[in-house]
Amino acid sequence: MAVRTGARVLALGAVVLSVGAWASPASAASPALPDGRGYELVSVGVRNGSEVVPQTDKTHVRPDGSAVTFATWDELAAAAGSGFQLEQLGKRSTATGTGAWNVHGITPPGQDTTPEPAADGSFPSYVDAFAPDLSVAIYKTSQPLTDAPNVATVGNLYRITGLGTDDEAAQLMTDSVDPVPATWLPIFVGLSQPRFAGASGDLRHVVFESRLRLTADAPPYPAGFCATFGFGCPTRLYENADGVVRLVGRIPQAPDTACDDAVGPACVPAASSQTGLGATQQLYSKLAVSGDGRRILFQAPAGAGAGAIYLREDGARTEQIANAGQLWTASADATRAFFITAEALVPADDDSSPDVYMYDRQAPAGARYTLVSAATSGNDGYAETVLGASADGHTVYFVCDGQLVAGQPPVDALGLYAWHDGQLRYVGAFQSLGDALVNSPRTTWAFVSTARTSRVTPEGRFLLFMTTRAAGAAGRGGFAGYDQEGQRELYVYDAETGSLACASCNPGGAAPTADAAIDVRESEATGPATSDSAQALTDDGRRVFFNTADALVPEDVDGRSDAYEYDAATGAVHLLSSGGGTAPSYVVDATASGSDVFIVTRERLLAGDGDNQYDLYDARVDGGLPGPPAHAGAG
Repeated sequence: MAVRTGARVLALGAVVLSVGAWASPASAASPALPDGRGYELVSVGVRNGSEVVPQTDKTHVRPDGSAVTFATWDELAAAAGSGFQLEQLGKRSTATGTGAWNVHGITPPGQDTTPEPAADGSFPSYVDAFAPDLSVAIYKTSQPLTDAPNVATVGNLYRITGLGTDDEAAQLMTDSVDPVPATWLPIFVGLSQPRFAGASGDLRHVVFESRLRLTADAPPYPAGFCATFGFGCPTRLYENADGVVRLVGRIPQAPDTACDDAVGPACVPAASSQTGLGATQQLYSKLAVSGDGRRILFQAPAGAGAGAIYLREDGARTEQIANAGQLWTASADATRAFFITAEALVPADDDSSPDVYMYDRQAPAGARYTLVSAATSGNDGYAETVLGASADGHTVYFVCDGQLVAGQPPVDALGLYAWHDGQLRYVGAFQSLGDALVNSPRTTWAFVSTARTSRVTPEGRFLLFMTTRAAGAAGRGGFAGYDQEGQRELYVYDAETGSLACASCNPGGAAPTADAAIDVRESEATGPATSDSAQALTDDGRRVFFNTADALVPEDVDGRSDAYEYDAATGAVHLLSSGGGTAPSYVVDATASGSDVFIVTRERLLAGDGDNQYDLYDARVDGGLPGPPAHAGAG
């Protein structure tokens, strides 16, 4: 099989601003903060008018909370790159005499704002792909970072290594075996930018969708408008594995079979292919790639409708999973896949309605399919969507109309169910299809109003979800009910105890006047969006971090959005921002343990904050760093 190396590397050199941020000693931690937290100022205290962008999908957090990425409207100091937004890396230092957060510019040089990116949507930006220690990331831009000639006129993905150091370098991930056709019109070339679809944890395997023919074995451009002008070209799914570009969309020649490029029968290129829901459509797709990059789940043909579902392994072998269906999510190792199909794949499926199935690659042949949405009450239902699954694939949450569980009250809307190793539980109901869908990966991450509003903890025990009406939750798991008046509220379900609680509802029972939110893009920030979502639910399921303009505690008196923490163990809510500001404050991200919660606010929460611009703070358990003296800055 033909491949393309695409291993062109260019040394960038770090844009290191290294500006010490002011912080407070531990003794200055606010007594109002929960969990013994103290504020630490991550962004620079005085920046000549520049400020942090309140944008959740620009924040990525190191597991121990000692580093975080964020975006600013302008440079914090002299920077090589420029654009609609500049991206920064904050690092926490506890070295003697230098305890502070230091900020490093990580926007590559030469990323200027030009009419071309604005016209075709290919704004320079890091995508949702960072190594856990934030030293490696994937960057998307239409302005070349290497000298590869074949793709110099289109957008590309680059693997940036050595972030925040003098050893920063860029490696092209999306090189092509042939030049982009010279006859293609610039307006359509912009539509051919690659879309990041997923990656291995170390970013050595990067999966992406592109309309370009990047490898020799990829299908040729269809005759007509595509071949001549670049319009309407089909999507193809590729991966870059250790510097080698490979076509992922290779499938068996006959349905319901497997193929192997190494031993035969060889796989053939699909006319088009994509990840499950489609990265090109800006839908969530990352869980289609295993953590080690060996397995990739995909669909062919590409498009909004359901196609055949396949599993590609080790860049050589493809197995067909289903003839037609919609792939929703998978286990972290991609050996268990969850999809909805009207096919009857097991004898117990005796109707033609869509059902949720699990495919288990590690099960014996002939026993790899499980009917997840099997009814125990005689009502087969109609599967609508899947919210998410545990990392091991032993638990999945999905939505289906009708009551699937015997002995439970009838469902007059859409039932929310939890499945765990063959056991099915009824959680509650959504009163509208819109509420059900916005909790699922089907939502687009391009706009915060349509970003996915559910979270599942890694072991699958806890589910965080949103609904605008509490009727389907009232009386379930100890939840008495609440008059939401059509506002978005957040609920936590515990699959082990069956308990259900509202995390964002007013403890005093007052009706809400504003939505609770877990992802933020204030005024739909003009910088490019990514598929990254806030860590709104801690991995142990104990804490929920969210934003609301409703006053949930007496200290909240500003009538604006504030950052909150809900403690599931006590049922209490706590302010994380001041509650008395003159502008909104937001939680933008947190560590998986909840030890660090990052907040964007205009409030001067520490004496060293010298202006009234948006700053990034860390509300850290046992936080507080010795830093420079208080600064009497201007607003």
